[in-house]
Amino acid sequence: MNAIEQTVAYYRSARRSKNAIVEDARYQDVFVYTPELVLMARRVNSNASPEQIIDIRVRFPRHECDAWYLHFLAGNVESLGIWVKDICSLPWILTQHGKRGDSRLTKLDSQRFCRMMNATYKWKIDDENCH
Repeated sequence: MNAIEQTVAYYRSARRSKNAIVEDARYQDVFVYTPELVLMARRVNSNASPEQIIDIRVRFPRHECDAWYLHFLAGNVESLGIWVKDICSLPWILTQHGKRGDSRLTKLDSQRFCRMMNATYKWKIDDENCH
């Protein structure tokens, strides 16, 4: 199953249509939709409430953003390597784990994330990309 098929299956299991994918994508700063990778992410303020961070309609002033919130990710994570500079442009990555509606967030250091991915997938990381 490719990343698009995984995404459609996930949305269907959440009782949401394929149109909801497009709707969710409209609120993201980053939207990648390929058979290899589907990614939806937006800039957020990591000090905001979890409810605000998770709510895709909440927009934060750009100068207050210090994190990427990963709204959705499916497919080959290795292919994120071409976006190392963008990933490291903010100090944090926030993800949500567990059941839908669970507002707990995991906060990852973006530089550490990139170093771990480099160790696993041999991303091209140098001091200019991730410092």
